[in-house]
Formats: sequence, C-alpha cells, structure tokens
Amino acid sequence: MTDLIATCERAAHRDGLAVGLAAALDGFDPDAAPGPVTAVPSERVAPGRELVPHRVAEATGISFVRCADTPPAGAEALTAVSVLVAAARLGATRRLLDHAVEHLSGRTSGGEPTIRKQLVLGTVADVLTGLEALRAQLRVGADSAASVADVHDQITALDWETAKLLGASGFMADGPGRTAHVSHLVANCWTVRDGGR
Repeated sequence: MTDLIATCERAAHRDGLAVGLAAALDGFDPDAAPGPVTAVPSERVAPGRELVPHRVAEATGISFVRCADTPPAGAEALTAVSVLVAAARLGATRRLLDHAVEHLSGRTSGGEPTIRKQLVLGTVADVLTGLEALRAQLRVGADSAASVADVHDQITALDWETAKLLGASGFMADGPGRTAHVSHLVANCWTVRDGGR
C-alpha cells in the first residue's frame, strides 16, 4: 500500500489532482463509492452517465457523477480507496504550495521577496510539516476509516492555508487555488463516514 500511496501523491504533484485521482481509482468501480455522487477524472466518465454539473471541477478535469444503483463496496475496500484519494490530495496540496512559493518569490514587499517574510515562511513551514505528518498518518492508520477521514479533514485545512498565500487569486474560480475547493469536494465523495450511503 505504501508504494500506491507514493504513486498517487507523485502523480497529483506532478500532473494535477485529476491525474492523481485516476491513479487512486485505477481498478476500482466508481459506482461502488460510499455516497450517491462520486468524483472521477472527466476522461473516465462513460457516455450517458448523469453528471452533477460543476464548472470549477470540470476546469480541473474532474466530474461528479451520480452513482448507479450499485451497493457501495465493503468498508475495507472503501477505506483503501479513500487512502489513495487522500494521497492524491496530498500531492495536489504540494503542487498548490509549489505554485504559492513561486508566486511569492516573484513579488516584493519592503524591498525583499515576499516569500522571505516571517509570517509567510511560517505558513509554508506549517503546511510542509502538516503534509509530512499526514503522509505518516496515512501509512500508519490506513486500516482505520476514522483515521483516514481525519487525514482528509486536515488536508482541507492545509489547502485553505495554502490558498491564502495566493491572496485573492487563491479563491477565484479560475485561479490556482480552485484545486483546493475541488479537492475538498472530491474528499466529500470518497471519505468513508458512518458507513456510507
């Protein structure tokens, strides 16, 4: 499982959340998701499927699809997929943080790059530390749906802290921070809470 976690995180970090999500869902039937709507890479949506429109998600290559009347997968399988989705989300957060650092390195405040400001450096350090802690929690608590759900919740919090580093562009529908919003929605589709549907 550790190799799959690293693969999903790497894919999302390098190529974006949709690619990481594709790696996480490889070989898994999305209709067996824990809820009535599932998040999948747009390229994997079969013709004729009922979509839940979401312009921001579609711009990131992710679609929300109503699940067929298939019972959800067993708790163990759903938790395993939720772990891999969380790993993809970690990679997407790292990608967003990389963008924020690059953005802040090119801006100045008080005659020096904004990235050198103490509060900015503190936030970057907190996000990096949080990512490392969550990666470890995923590996150690991969068998616990509650632990994996906690990881998803903490990733969402780190995403918003990272988006704040981008200022207003971190919260615009067409800005780089949109991934944080979509990542949260993906988590809502794939996090196992209280038995699913």
